[in-house]
Amino acid sequence: MESWLCHGCDFFNRSSAAYCGRCGRPADVVCAQCGRGNPGGHEFCDGCGGKIYGGDSAGEQGIGIGDQLQQLLASVRRKVLRRGLVWETGPHSWRWSPGLIRAWAGQNRWELTAVVLLTVAAAFLRVFRLEDIPAGFHGDEAVTGIEGLRILQEGWIGPYTTSALGQLTGPFYLTALMIWLLDASKFAVRLSMGLFGIATVPAAYYLLRVGFGRWIALFGTSALTVSYWHLHFSRLGFGVVPLAFASTAAAGALVWAMKSYDAGRPGERRRNLWSWFAAGVLLGLIPYTYFAFPTFLAAMAASVTHFIVLQRESFRRKVLPVSLLVLGAALSAAPVLQFAAGSPGAYFGRMNQKSVWDYHEYVDADGIAERAGFIAERVWEALSLLLRNPRVDGVDGIGGVGALDLGMALLAYFGLFISLRKWRSPPHFMAVLVVLGALSGLVLTDPSAGSMRRSITAIPWVFGLAGVGAGAIVQLGNRYLGQWGRSAAVGASVLVLLVSVVWNLSFYFIRLPNTSTFKWTFATYYFESLEAAHSFEDPGTIYYFSGQRRFGYETIRFLYPKSHGIDRSREFGMFDLEKLDPGPVTYLLEGPYVNEIDRIMEMYPGGELIVDEGPEPLYVIYHLKG
Repeated sequence: MESWLCHGCDFFNRSSAAYCGRCGRPADVVCAQCGRGNPGGHEFCDGCGGKIYGGDSAGEQGIGIGDQLQQLLASVRRKVLRRGLVWETGPHSWRWSPGLIRAWAGQNRWELTAVVLLTVAAAFLRVFRLEDIPAGFHGDEAVTGIEGLRILQEGWIGPYTTSALGQLTGPFYLTALMIWLLDASKFAVRLSMGLFGIATVPAAYYLLRVGFGRWIALFGTSALTVSYWHLHFSRLGFGVVPLAFASTAAAGALVWAMKSYDAGRPGERRRNLWSWFAAGVLLGLIPYTYFAFPTFLAAMAASVTHFIVLQRESFRRKVLPVSLLVLGAALSAAPVLQFAAGSPGAYFGRMNQKSVWDYHEYVDADGIAERAGFIAERVWEALSLLLRNPRVDGVDGIGGVGALDLGMALLAYFGLFISLRKWRSPPHFMAVLVVLGALSGLVLTDPSAGSMRRSITAIPWVFGLAGVGAGAIVQLGNRYLGQWGRSAAVGASVLVLLVSVVWNLSFYFIRLPNTSTFKWTFATYYFESLEAAHSFEDPGTIYYFSGQRRFGYETIRFLYPKSHGIDRSREFGMFDLEKLDPGPVTYLLEGPYVNEIDRIMEMYPGGELIVDEGPEPLYVIYHLKG
């Protein structure tokens, strides 16, 4: 083949050159008018006769709308699609053997040590004083324990339960195991969720390491380890944090599959195909965890589409890996898909209950403009969640402050901006989609509560974005100020991380437990009163006087399933102080009903009295042996 002439700079290039050696013009160019590929030496398109490098020709005269669309599509193919994906971390090798694994572990021993230390720290922070912070025992936590007991009795209970307005049951199977290994206790229930929280830390490191590299992974995972946002839901018996773990593991597997396929050679790609199936299996487990998953799955679907469009292989070759991904997801999600198809009202009813379209402020708004203003306000609240969260949640007890401390939030927003610019990189693109998707879920749901729970899939991505932001600042410092600027930027990033550690731990373990919302949500007095009422050798029938709860409250049903009680309050029963049973009875009086203790002692003297030690007693126990 003869050398070809570049018509951009009149430079003769070797026949094997893909680009011009002087100006970089590609050897194979696409006609902007008809989209046909031409050799770089051609000045006119051999498909339509148009001039390839500008100028007028007979083929360019009288271009219609259809031709203009063709030009636009050709330009998109040339400027967008043909540039392909961009990975900022190196490719992975699929050649594994015991010797290679030992060699790899030796070369990366300090990194493995760091991951182990972070996981140990995460375990300590998520188990330390687990029964005391939060204090008390929330009814929704007790429901988790009740479902765990039901699994031990019945075995498979399906992917969905109607308890607590409807819940996905996946995490409850681990709760059943913890109850079986330990006992039916507050600690066992919370530990079952804490294990998911602990496992999220190494899973997050894996995700960030594969997608963004070692230093961003260390920075982001360190911030996640001490995050009060993640700490709190890891220490509650709610089935929320399992979604964070499942989504993190699935995203990590998908990024690995994409990266290995795009950067690998043909033989490695064939070996890599099963990683797509494994990623699909992990994605299929997500609908068993918590109802905030739809936006995450939508983000994953968009990420796969982004990969298919930009990956530089024929579409036919990309059908097989994506098919394996879908197959794996369908197989692991089969029970929940079957249930959703058979009982759509039950399965999707929980999501519809919290829709913003049914919220009173939206329904009562006067006209389209007022409703648009309400939605715009929700968008602003969602986008600023990392910095501020004005909504206080009476279900999980948090709110009023942002999801992150100030320094980490600013880094995360900066990292989001950087990732938008790096949209050709699948991990950066996926991070943007997941975080914005999680925040959009807040716009579409009832704004009264649940902001921190419904955006849980943004973990660990926001911490990864903070690492991206810190890395970009270090690069800017090095570019404009040299080594001194780089060192200063690294020091500033480390300082932000240290401040984040101090702020998050002090906020969660010291400040938050003393807030009124936290004390109200996780009230201790009724929990302590139950313990006191059951401290007698035979409490007998418990006469329950409470204006807030029935005796059938979930906490009582889980912790004292064999206890027999009667609601005697005005709110939930027939108010009467008379002793109805011949055997032993225990009067349990809460709130304003404690003032009835004098009358009861006058009617039935000689009983055992237990009074709350507070300055204004919240409960009184009076036991009569019979």
